[in-house]
Amino acid sequence: MRKFCIAFFVLITGLIFAGCNMQKQEQPPEGIVRICSSMNRNISEALINGFANKTGIVVEFDPLVATSLSQRLELLGNSKVDVWLGGSAEEYYMAGEREMLVPYLPGGAAGIPPQYMDRDGRWIPLTVDYIALLSNRNNMRRLGIEEPVAWEDLLQPVLHNEIVMADPTTGGAPYGMITSLWQLRGREEALQFAGKLRTQQVLYLPTEAKAGYEVYLGRKAVAVMSLRHALALEKEHRFLYAAPVQNGNKNMITAVAILKKGENQKAAARFIDYLFSKEAVRIMQEHGMRPLADGLPSVGGNAKVPGLLPNDDLGWMAGRKQELIKEWLNAK
Repeated sequence: MRKFCIAFFVLITGLIFAGCNMQKQEQPPEGIVRICSSMNRNISEALINGFANKTGIVVEFDPLVATSLSQRLELLGNSKVDVWLGGSAEEYYMAGEREMLVPYLPGGAAGIPPQYMDRDGRWIPLTVDYIALLSNRNNMRRLGIEEPVAWEDLLQPVLHNEIVMADPTTGGAPYGMITSLWQLRGREEALQFAGKLRTQQVLYLPTEAKAGYEVYLGRKAVAVMSLRHALALEKEHRFLYAAPVQNGNKNMITAVAILKKGENQKAAARFIDYLFSKEAVRIMQEHGMRPLADGLPSVGGNAKVPGLLPNDDLGWMAGRKQELIKEWLNAK
């Protein structure tokens, strides 16, 4: 009987400890942060590896699948991701409206000018870029024209069937073209331009990288794309020419935010603090980005940017995105 009681006690004790261990396994470890990124994978991994090496915090990383904004928000809203890295200002605006974000202001962001910031602190701007035109100099010589630097330059008859860009639904520079011209010039004048551009038979591709590749190969003469990407291609291939658009450009903000459903918000805050450190700023600069934590970045490239849109109407841009794109692409 005594042996039976001892064996029973050992069994019960083992089950209790097993149950405790199971509970511990179900709870997220404090030293883990889950990050989903819309940024280029190389930049994302450089920043994440720098953070992990500096803090010892384990990072679970997934690139964010390129889908529509509503699908991205649905995916993130149902996940346990702690940090969303690399989205655009209008995307974070919509996420904030859905109450998906946790307000947080890292000390390193205190010097960023108010026009770049979300007034409710729901997301934090990291970098700024601009819209550029990437031209193939060889094609320009063949066509007998100068490299385009303004929107009206794209309407030259010789550029019929010579223009390429990413699908505006992907956001970035093509959608920035629509919203900057619409806000700066008004709906009527913007749609007049859109109708003329439509007759040029623009080629729309799934990504900016594919658009740039068409210009690199010489199959198209000019692409609408981000200045950062255009300058990187110009640096690598001297027959390419990158210029920020001169008469209707905008600040294209890349940001970061803490997601409300994440389970490791302390580690998430530490990652965002790291993004504003000197080390992270250097990593972003090495990848051609313009960190706002380093002061107001210079434009770079072959010209300055006059006619820069001072502030975007983010609610209008994000809330009416599909409607605006449809109206633009069907303009006559």
